[in-house]
Amino acid sequence: MKKLLGFLILMFLFVTPAKAKDSCSTVLCMAGMLQGSGVVSGCKGFVQDYFDIIKFNSHGGISLNKTFSARGKFLGKCTTAGNWPHMVNNQYGRQLGF
Repeated sequence: MKKLLGFLILMFLFVTPAKAKDSCSTVLCMAGMLQGSGVVSGCKGFVQDYFDIIKFNSHGGISLNKTFSARGKFLGKCTTAGNWPHMVNNQYGRQLGF
């Protein structure tokens, strides 16, 4: 019992919380990219969240259309961004990196 309790305590000490992706921050950062600002300070992680969304076809290859759609759905979660999610995804949705 003491070993189990010790193990659980150690487990809680070393578990890191999962970070939820913030679609509005991603839209904001990528709108800056769209306007020519590049990846500004503090935006690299949010931009990477977007480009980390990659979908595959049934043969294991990257599906640019499915990737485009999934990235659009992610950006669309930011309901206060107006037309920016659509514009960003049209520019970068099928691109595999930045």
